Order: sequence, then structure tokens, then C-alpha cells
Amino acid sequence: MEIHHADKAYRKRALWLLAGIIIMCGLLLWQLQAWLNQLTSQLGGSDPETVRFWIRLLLCGLGVALAIPAIGLGLTLRELGNASRLQGRFPPAQWKTLRDVRVLRDAAGLAWARRAELAGTSSLVFAGLLIGWAVWAWWRFSR
Repeated sequence: MEIHHADKAYRKRALWLLAGIIIMCGLLLWQLQAWLNQLTSQLGGSDPETVRFWIRLLLCGLGVALAIPAIGLGLTLRELGNASRLQGRFPPAQWKTLRDVRVLRDAAGLAWARRAELAGTSSLVFAGLLIGWAVWAWWRFSR
């Protein structure tokens, strides 16, 4: 049984990055609450056109902001699946892993490669739906 060994430096960097992302998300959520409270009080007495503009801007921004990570995830998963399929093993030799994993070859490796490509395609389709939703919201609230 062949083992794909973990890269300890990669694991350390990934865990520090994850911790940083968690802290950043916590700070952004805390500030989001304050910003939404201020926005609510500001827009409460505004005319309907100003409210419609802000709704359009917020919904479009949300759609695009959620689509960007979905695109990144989709492209990475498709790259993983393609590299696995070409090498006939999962995970590919050049990919770094957080822990030691068993290398899958032949039918099992190709099945995982297909799953990774399918998950990547699904993520890209989801990103397309989010972009479509943002375009629809821009059009819907522009009247």
C-alpha cells in the first residue's frame, strides 16, 4: 500500500491561514451588525428610490461575493480531478496534503478523480447561478 505523506510546513501554514480567516470573519460579522444598524436608521426615512438602490446594491454585492469563492473552489477541484485522472492516482503526486493518506490507483483513483471533477463543475454551476441571481437583482430593482 502506497502512502502519500503529509507536508508538515503546508499543514502549519494552512492551519494559521484557517485561524486568520476565522478571526477575520468574526470581526467582519461584528462590524456587519453595526453597519446594518446604521444603514437601517439611515434608510428608514429615505425615499423609495434610495431604498431600492441600496437593496439592488446589497443583493448584487452578495451574489458576486459568494460567487468568487465558489469559482475558486470549482477551478481547484477540477484541477485536482484532472491531474488525478492524468496520473492515474489520487491524490496527484505534486499535491500537498494535511495528513498522510493512502494512494488510490486504477478504478478507485479514477472514481475519485471523476468525483472531484464533478464537484468542481457543480461549484462552477452554483457560481454561475449566483452571478445570474446578482444580474437578476440588478435588473429587478432598477425600475
